[in-house]
Amino acid sequence: MKPPKHSAVTKRRKKTPSGPPPLRDSASEAIRHFLETLDGEACSELYDMVIHQVEEPLFEAVLDYTQHNQSHAAAMLGLNRGTLRKKLRQHGLLAESEPSEPKRSARRRKAPSSRTAAAKPTKGKTTSKTTSKGKR
Repeated sequence: MKPPKHSAVTKRRKKTPSGPPPLRDSASEAIRHFLETLDGEACSELYDMVIHQVEEPLFEAVLDYTQHNQSHAAAMLGLNRGTLRKKLRQHGLLAESEPSEPKRSARRRKAPSSRTAAAKPTKGKTTSKTTSKGKR
């Protein structure tokens, strides 16, 4: 005789003793513990503190999972890639090379092209665009 089959619902209800507790339970316990340690002291900006504390390990785990593919990580997190990069910088998780100079400033420093230099009349000389009476 075959053993009875377990449904997917039954399997989900089982807790594995070796695994960590659900994230919600861990967060709830950590927040309660933090509030108990306040011992009546004032606290402000708790929301920002909790989000900042949770974001960093979340980003680290997702980046490890995606082998540091930021596009894939951003898609998993439901964020724009630029937003993910901004948050990674805030947490010090983005390995940046030395900042390069903006491309526009490099263009401004170029020497004038020969066409531009030839078009400008020099002092005392006339060009094909000028006549003895002045400009055409």
